[in-house]
Amino acid sequence: MILPAWWQVVTPHKDIREKSFSEAVFAADLGDVLSGTAPEEYCDPRLFFAKTYLTVGLKNLARNVLERLTGGRGDPVIQLQTPFGGGKTHALISLYHLVKSFSEVNHLEQVKELSAGIAGFSGVRVAAFVGTAADPVKGRTPWGELAHQLGYYEIVADHDEKRVAPGKDRIKEILARSGPALILIDELLEYIIKANRVEKVEKITQGQTLAFLQELSEAVAASQNSVLVLTLPASILEHYDEEAERAFSRLQKVSGRVESIYVPVEGVEIYEVVRKRL
Repeated sequence: MILPAWWQVVTPHKDIREKSFSEAVFAADLGDVLSGTAPEEYCDPRLFFAKTYLTVGLKNLARNVLERLTGGRGDPVIQLQTPFGGGKTHALISLYHLVKSFSEVNHLEQVKELSAGIAGFSGVRVAAFVGTAADPVKGRTPWGELAHQLGYYEIVADHDEKRVAPGKDRIKEILARSGPALILIDELLEYIIKANRVEKVEKITQGQTLAFLQELSEAVAASQNSVLVLTLPASILEHYDEEAERAFSRLQKVSGRVESIYVPVEGVEIYEVVRKRL
C-alpha cells in the first residue's frame, strides 16, 4: 500500500503552498514585533497563534502569567530556558500577544484552553525591553523605557537622564499605579555588551543595569499582580570575550535570586513546532 504525500492529506499554510516560505521566519525578534516591522505572522496575533504549536511548557508558562495578572497566584519572576535560541523569544512573543490582544485571540480554541476559568482580565499593561534593539548611548535606559511603556515615565525621568537605577521604591510606585502589568525583558546581556564597548558609558551601564534588574525583580515579587519574564543565554557563547563572560556571570547571579525557571519547549517538541508551522 502506497501512502499519499502529506500535502495531499492536509492543507499547508498559504506561504508553503505558494512557495514563498523563508526559513528566516523562524528567527523570531520581539523588537521587530514591537516596532511592527516583523513578518505578518509575528505581528498579527490571530495569525501568530494559528501557526504556533503550544507546547506543554508554553501552556504552563501562559497559564501562570494569566493567573498572576488576574489573581496574584503563580510565580512573579520567571527566567526562560530552552535547548535552542529561538524558543525563548517565541515564548515572549506568545505572552505579548496573549496579554496585549487578549480580546482578539481569546476565542481561538487553543487560547481558550489557556484562559479557562480566568476572570476579570482587563486593564493589563504590557512593557518590553529588547537589548538588541536598544541604544545604550542615546536611547532610554531599561528603567526609562519600561516606565515609559507603563505610562509613568515621570517617576524615573531624572534617573533615566542620569542613567542611574531608580531604586525599588520608585519601581513599586510605578507597579502600584499601573495595575496588573506584564514586563518582558529579552537579550539584556547584549545590551550590556554593547555598553561595554563604549568607554563613556561602560562603567555606569553594567552596574546600574544589574542593580535595576535586582530592584525590579524584588519589586515585582512584592507586587500583587505583576509578572516579569526574562531571557538569558543558557551559556556564554564562544565568540564573547572575557569581559562579556564576566558580565554574563554577574547577570546570572543577580537574576537567579528570586526567579523561577520555565522551559517553554523541550527538544523532542521541535517536530510538532515545525509541523504546526507547515
